Amino acid sequence: MKHNFTVEEVNYICVFAGESRSKAIEDMERALPHLDDPDMVELSNRVIGKLRGMTDEEFEELELAEAD
Repeated sequence: MKHNFTVEEVNYICVFAGESRSKAIEDMERALPHLDDPDMVELSNRVIGKLRGMTDEEFEELELAEAD
């Protein structure tokens, strides 16, 4: 399955990407209560939803490089 992530979403994943997809999701969920910006909350929830909709193998195949 192809998951289309925006540049902003990829950058956000890069902040949390670590050892696994599940760890990235866990870290994003842990950060949610500390986000004061509604746009960041929406971005985080959108990314979490997309990550939940993919497999670990698909996550490992993502080319995660932060954009300048």
